[in-house]
Amino acid sequence: MRIYRASLITPSVLGLCAAVSITPRLAPVEVVWSPCRNTGRHECATIRVPLDWADESKGMIPLALARLPAATSPREGFMFINPGGPGASGTSMILTEGQGLQSLLGRGWDIVSWDPRGISASGPNITLFSNDDQYNAFWAPLFGTGRLIAHGNLTTSSDVDFLMSQVSTFDNTVRSLNQKMIESNGDALKYVGTCSVVRDLVYLTDSLYGQGTDINFWGLSYGTVIATYLTQMFPDRVGRVILDGVFDPEKYANQSPMKWMEVDVYGIDLTLKSWTEACAGSTRCTFSARNDTSETLLKRINTILETGYRNYDGTLPWDPTVDTNINALSYDIILQTIRSDLYRAPKKDNLGPFLRAVESAQSDTPGTSFKYPFPTTPFPLDWIPYSPSGQFALSENILSHISLAILCGDIIDDSMTTTEDAFKETVRVSQSISRMFASLTPIHSPRAMCHLWTSRAVERLPQPMTIRPKNTILIMNTMADPITPYDSAHRLASSSFFGGNSRLVRLNSIGHSTCKYLCATS
Repeated sequence: MRIYRASLITPSVLGLCAAVSITPRLAPVEVVWSPCRNTGRHECATIRVPLDWADESKGMIPLALARLPAATSPREGFMFINPGGPGASGTSMILTEGQGLQSLLGRGWDIVSWDPRGISASGPNITLFSNDDQYNAFWAPLFGTGRLIAHGNLTTSSDVDFLMSQVSTFDNTVRSLNQKMIESNGDALKYVGTCSVVRDLVYLTDSLYGQGTDINFWGLSYGTVIATYLTQMFPDRVGRVILDGVFDPEKYANQSPMKWMEVDVYGIDLTLKSWTEACAGSTRCTFSARNDTSETLLKRINTILETGYRNYDGTLPWDPTVDTNINALSYDIILQTIRSDLYRAPKKDNLGPFLRAVESAQSDTPGTSFKYPFPTTPFPLDWIPYSPSGQFALSENILSHISLAILCGDIIDDSMTTTEDAFKETVRVSQSISRMFASLTPIHSPRAMCHLWTSRAVERLPQPMTIRPKNTILIMNTMADPITPYDSAHRLASSSFFGGNSRLVRLNSIGHSTCKYLCATS
């Protein structure tokens, strides 16, 4: 198996170096647990691991751990969980979802997670912006009238011309971001990649449950990349492994991010169509009138979007916690809110009330006041502005842009792609595959920036994912997932990948990952 190690992070020397086989020499340690603050039975701990698993002389970093220990004795099993992202905190998931996960797996199971490298309380400490004001000031060139956020669905020549006119501004902004990340973090950016995270998981298992113990792991979304890398790097250590909401790991590792944009946006379109089919004629859906069909609901949504495109007044930031002018909701903001509400399903069904409220406000006198119909944290998928003041401050993981560091650090060198290429691909997909959601890609997807990213992880895994693990993998996906489409799960379970070493479960519903249904405490 090939594991590639990158050299320095300057563009002139980036590349794939000789394959390296790494055998960790660090002996397992006893982990000392203590009660987490105000969390009942939950326990927290810290463990130290090498910054570079191939060179322990480069120092150690802390990893923050949390678990909900088995409620019965003797313990029946353990399960590590990763909530995805990349950039999501595993310890936070244990504190909020641990009880539900343990109810699902059994009271005799330890439910365990950790903050992966660079995230929350785990090292290395990746920093960029100190507060919301710095964050918003940096990204301001992309927002307002006549700027990138003012795009439409990219199906008219005038809208395409407008998008292409933004290439230089976008390019300069992202190049500046890349430089700021290197100046703030230097070589630390090389050590937050997925291969290193997998080695951490192996060491955590050895320390907590005995050296050589089979690894039980449930990965959600990006966590399915961690899970797949585990099967390829340590196939003989694979125990009970679950991939839930599959983020295609082979494309992630081997292809330019813009080359598989069409798969993602198709999944969002399918999810919205599934939502309108469920909403049509339902007395429980506040957006549906008696005679509505899926087609008429989609037409109404398109009208809402087109109205937002025509009337956008450039107001920023839009704060869903306070009243705002309806014309502050651009095409982009409305569409991103739709995607975010589909992402939340089924925990919350805010989409119907939101669409009804926007439609009503748009039909009133121009400038009508609008407020989001439910209290909500704005745009959970987003890591570029709309940062409201006060109640909903941005998290440190968004301010640090750790998601970008991990995702772009893991992929192949994409420096031959230009921003013009990326924007043209967005136009192609918008016009041939997704007349709605593809237009969100330049401003809302880290992958649209990876071609300008000059740091690569010290280890990467650019190879076919064809190694068969010793135990059967469970692959789960909703039929209509707005983030990780079912087709990715189906592909991973095919004979070209895990084949007979996997079992595929399809949940006929909408939402991101089956855990939205299975893991809730209630």
